[in-house]
Amino acid sequence: MQLPPPVHGVSVMSKIIYDSKHINAEFECDYVNLSTSRTVDDLQRGKLYKLGLALGVFAKAFIKLLFRRYKYVYITIFPYGPSFVKDSLIVLMARILFQRPILHIHSYGFRKHAEKSKLRRALYQFVFMGTELICLSDLLIEDIETVYEGPVYILPNGVPQVNLNNTYRVDKAEPTLLYLSNLIRGKGIYLVLQATSILRNKGYKFKVRVAGTEGDVKYADLAQEVKRLGIDDTVVLLGPRFGEDKYSEYRGADIFMLPSDYDTFGLVLLEAMQFGVPCISSRIGGIPDVLGDGRGVLISDVDAATLADGIEELINNPALRKEMSEKGFGYFTLNFTTDIFEQRLADILSGKPEKVSRSPLNKAG
Repeated sequence: MQLPPPVHGVSVMSKIIYDSKHINAEFECDYVNLSTSRTVDDLQRGKLYKLGLALGVFAKAFIKLLFRRYKYVYITIFPYGPSFVKDSLIVLMARILFQRPILHIHSYGFRKHAEKSKLRRALYQFVFMGTELICLSDLLIEDIETVYEGPVYILPNGVPQVNLNNTYRVDKAEPTLLYLSNLIRGKGIYLVLQATSILRNKGYKFKVRVAGTEGDVKYADLAQEVKRLGIDDTVVLLGPRFGEDKYSEYRGADIFMLPSDYDTFGLVLLEAMQFGVPCISSRIGGIPDVLGDGRGVLISDVDAATLADGIEELINNPALRKEMSEKGFGYFTLNFTTDIFEQRLADILSGKPEKVSRSPLNKAG
């Protein structure tokens, strides 16, 4: 599994498993860190130092697989780029040594890349042969249905529950809007700034707070864009926020924004929901499972104008925000805590999964 640093969705969930008293008490586990990146900006970049780290990963995995017999070899696998090559080699190594891989898919993109290339599709089918898969949502099965045949276990993510009571209020004169995620262009940070400009030009008064670790977007870039759009008096660029500082941002927020065409599930949405903050995000990946049925605002078009419309709806309707807050907080408590995630994973590894879907290979697809 990929362990932090850097901190991102997959590494956060992997660390939860690594630290889980429940998992480690029920199963005898060995761990190998698959991560070869040092920063968020390095995640999908080929760099020379990664080759040496990858060789070290292969050596550790080979030694463990050679001398131990495991019920499962659990592997987090990425759908493309150097990460896919590295992860796939671990899968093949396990199969060659007669071990049983179970692949946890946190991202999507298999279908898109398979449709572009018959060779890539055949490669995916070969890598997935003889494996079992874990997906975050039923909605993500279609991403692998043309390249995989077998059981698909459904395992939604979870985050630590640090807020036990919903204290969200809607009595502020000027609402506070929050973006808190890694600064990656695909997560929509520039759309947030553009939507802010649109709403300011309509006369709305509010504050926008931006927090997160730099990725392919830097704070210097954002400062220039804020100045260009003339929203200096509205936007505050905070830098990274962790622990209590991060939780404090959620407590002070009235609306949370993640207009991403990048995320599969959005751990930050779960974090915001547990503080009762109404969320607006994209109708992609498994996010509708998180925010559907009135638990948040889902935008189908990932652009600044559509985002601005969604924010405007929430600003103008405090009663709707309050209703979303209550629905979101309750749904988080019942579905998305780490305790629930760990129990569901333990059930899968014990052969008694809560939910399993069978997705036949669509040979005509």
